[in-house]
Amino acid sequence: MHKRKIQLIAGATYSVSLPKEWVKKNNLKEKEEILLYERNDRTLVISPYSIKESKPNDISLNVDDYAPTIDQVLFAIYYIGIENITLFSMKELSKEVKAKIRKTLSNMSGTEIIQEDQQKIIIKVLIDKSKLDIFQIVYRIGLILDLSISNIIGQFNLSEIKMNETEIDRLYHLIAKIVSLSLIDSNILHSSNIKNVSFIPSYFLIGKRLENIADNINNLSEYLYDKKISFKHMEILQIIRAELNRTMAYFMRIPGSFDIFNKMDEQNLHQMRILLSTIKDTAIRNYIGDIARFTLDVQEEMINISFYNQLIQNKIL
Repeated sequence: MHKRKIQLIAGATYSVSLPKEWVKKNNLKEKEEILLYERNDRTLVISPYSIKESKPNDISLNVDDYAPTIDQVLFAIYYIGIENITLFSMKELSKEVKAKIRKTLSNMSGTEIIQEDQQKIIIKVLIDKSKLDIFQIVYRIGLILDLSISNIIGQFNLSEIKMNETEIDRLYHLIAKIVSLSLIDSNILHSSNIKNVSFIPSYFLIGKRLENIADNINNLSEYLYDKKISFKHMEILQIIRAELNRTMAYFMRIPGSFDIFNKMDEQNLHQMRILLSTIKDTAIRNYIGDIARFTLDVQEEMINISFYNQLIQNKIL
């Protein structure tokens, strides 16, 4: 920690000197620009203007060392913001490994294979990190979930639900990328609309639970299709749908709202439990039960966020 006194220059400008060690560590020179922005908690964040250039932007991996876990390794690389990825093998990339790589890339927004041969795949991440807005991404997931639930309730279309689930998977990994970058890059914390680091765990959990909901909607749809079952439990899905829409509407008001979010009321909760208990098919009951549980999990995180907002408003956080 460094302490500095505020200096008044020429009766008009306030000045604070920068720690010499910090300037040297970031290779800054006289007259170079730095970034300053104020967070909701009134702290001032100072970062080098060239912070993006100071990070590793290229990585080369021998797939032979990571073959069983190459999918998760790729996600990890994607999350920390590396943009040029070279995957190679000392022998030959097998069809199975190539298939796993392509399947993983389908869940990584903004990635393209720009070069490929028998021993090497070069991947480019084209997405602009500075234009990722976590509110818009979460809201889009909410819209897609609404479409999938409407699909089950109305004109059933399994292929559309599966496409929706794939898109939500991509958006979830984009949220994980934003969260990871926000922890290591204050510029991304600001540009992604995350106003306080205290919100980061809740944003990640909201993204994960929404992805869990999408998975269960997809699994329920596949089960209905395979067993040729006509879905009859409209009322419980309508309650869940209404709660998800109410939650997403609140989420979009977070930047300018300081009221505490209200979880599903006891009447709806009681009705949902009764409706759930009347479902005789165990698989359907479990899928819908999980959808309801994850919806309540999202609402609990909304309560946390709304409370943090109040602490910020009251200058406690």
